[in-house]
Amino acid sequence: MILGFDIGNTDTVMGIFDEDEVVPRKSYRYKSNREETADGLHAKVHSFLRIFSEEAGLESEVSGIVFSSVVPEVNERYEILSDTLCKREPVEISALVNLSIQIKYDIPSQLGADRIANAEASLREYGRDCIIVDLGTATTFCVLHESGIYDGGLIGPGIQVAMDALSERTSRLLKVEFAKPERMIARNTAEAIASGFFYGWLSMVEGIITRIEKQYEKDFLKILTGGFSEIIGRNIECENVIERDLTMKGLKYIYDLNKLK
Repeated sequence: MILGFDIGNTDTVMGIFDEDEVVPRKSYRYKSNREETADGLHAKVHSFLRIFSEEAGLESEVSGIVFSSVVPEVNERYEILSDTLCKREPVEISALVNLSIQIKYDIPSQLGADRIANAEASLREYGRDCIIVDLGTATTFCVLHESGIYDGGLIGPGIQVAMDALSERTSRLLKVEFAKPERMIARNTAEAIASGFFYGWLSMVEGIITRIEKQYEKDFLKILTGGFSEIIGRNIECENVIERDLTMKGLKYIYDLNKLK
């Protein structure tokens, strides 16, 4: 089996893949800990593997590891983990590995590994002009042409980060859940905050998509991924595809292009 890790600023998702599949059989989420030791990481991953083996009723050896990381401080620990579990170097996703996409970026090494994985999966799954919206710790928009050219994008604040910042920096404004309010025009502070964030983010996503399509003078397939993708995708006024496993699919596609024979 193959282990894939999507290492984000807030959380890390670990996926367990069969050799010939791109959708993980099982995924586990845990906090990205910049201070965690290699031994601590190994213990955590081993516990997930034990749980998986008990639930699946099988024992499978790890034959390879792939990871995308936006937290470079932890990368060495995943290299050690790969050596410990399968005696191989991991596939670390970057602009330097074999890819199906062509990266059109001023400094390709600055492009986030998660955005590379998302673009790879989008091309392989759909083969169309795509706008990829990742609604995680940050909110990112990526433009991918059906020819495989990654043409750049935008980065904005994440929903939860913005909501936390507002409550932390204001003494009288409440911390609320990101959810669709009963009505847009609120008559109390809590509902006003909820409505402002919900409709504000819908408007941002819709507005940026509209501006991108206007600039390129064509329609794109809109692909949404990340923790807030379902609630945004269900409510924006444009057709879209919600792909919660997009990054994990990209990890496996890129692993298959770069694995040791």
